[in-house]
Amino acid sequence: MKMNAQNFPKLLVITVNAWSDKIASGNTISNHLGGWDKSKLSNLYLRNEEIDNDCCNTYFKIDEKQIVKSFFFKKKIGVEIQLNKEIGKKETIVAKQSKIKFFFIRTRPVIILLLRELFWKVGFRRRSKLDEFLNKNAPEAIHVHNSSMIYGHRILNYCYRFTNAKVVVFFGDENYSYKNYWPLNLLYQSILRYWIRKTVSISSINYAATPELCDYYSDIFGKEFKVLYKGISVLPPVRKSYSKPLKIVYAGNLLYGRWQTLSLISKAIIEISTNQIEFELSIYTGTPLSKEMDINLNTKNSTVMNAVSFNEIKKIMEDADIVMHVEAFDKKNIQKTKYSFSTKITDCIQSGNCVMGVGPSELASINFLKKSECAIVANSYVDIVSQLQKITLDSEIINDYRINMFAVSKDLFNLGSIRKNLYKDIIALNQKEIH
Repeated sequence: MKMNAQNFPKLLVITVNAWSDKIASGNTISNHLGGWDKSKLSNLYLRNEEIDNDCCNTYFKIDEKQIVKSFFFKKKIGVEIQLNKEIGKKETIVAKQSKIKFFFIRTRPVIILLLRELFWKVGFRRRSKLDEFLNKNAPEAIHVHNSSMIYGHRILNYCYRFTNAKVVVFFGDENYSYKNYWPLNLLYQSILRYWIRKTVSISSINYAATPELCDYYSDIFGKEFKVLYKGISVLPPVRKSYSKPLKIVYAGNLLYGRWQTLSLISKAIIEISTNQIEFELSIYTGTPLSKEMDINLNTKNSTVMNAVSFNEIKKIMEDADIVMHVEAFDKKNIQKTKYSFSTKITDCIQSGNCVMGVGPSELASINFLKKSECAIVANSYVDIVSQLQKITLDSEIINDYRINMFAVSKDLFNLGSIRKNLYKDIIALNQKEIH
């Protein structure tokens, strides 16, 4: 099957957040769809945030402010946006709301989530502008990352019914199982589970981030799930010499208890740096810091930096000595991240530097690093101290892990192969080769 611009079907990408390479979900979508024909891509997104990608030119935004106006004042929702328009205004809005937004993301009070769903259900009725957008762009396929927001599933199902397009779903996290048994949590989770089942029922192709998640969902839904990794391009590593302090970099959000794991690393660095500073930890994140985070992460050997563009992060990680992947150790967050394979792992691998993974061994991401023997892995605070001490005694360990990682990742995460297989699947849907 030939893959050229004429073969590509018109593809609508539905996202809750704006499509931005500065956040993990947007960066993953750009990674997967970076070779798609721009003229055949459009994006429907559901928050008033900044667009920042080089893949797509055509957008339609529905945000919560519009939904509220529709709910109370019967205003029509939605606006079509071309790339680079209204960027300055959106930056201002995001900056003002970031701490409030982070509070709700971190605490997720269920009563607020349920009220939001009510607003979206009622406010979405005045959607004639969206209908015009869908008619004009006439998507033949719809691609979506599975959402933990019920309204994301509702809107996907509406677009599917309106366009009769084929649906391709990527499951990056495990959102289906019950996480909390308080009555309101059970209510929200039950409704979400209903809509996830509806999404799976209309999907023609289902992807998941790990083999473990594929198996788990295949057993539940009785449908095939394929593994879809984030792709990278890696070069054979050349052995390097290292000097102290060694530079450790973490780039990503601090949610799901990750900041607490990073605080353990900072504490371990202080513990082993008795005669000289052995390591410097730099944390690049867009997550606003609470006072507790600030105290524990901004220390004499670790510093929190603001989020930067993906291209800047790539350069920073390439200049590091060790790049970090971390997950939380508490039971609540283990349940949330058990089947996930953080896209940050592939970003770490692409840097060509030594990867260090810190977290419980039952997580799919940590288990991958440990089983493949291609990264330094610590499953406890004692492990963190022990592994860092080994590096201080023999920094050549870093080169050994870099070489092992290249051998494991050069085929598994090959960007060209991943895109080729993804595009082949979607094109085949349009040509009715997959049913």
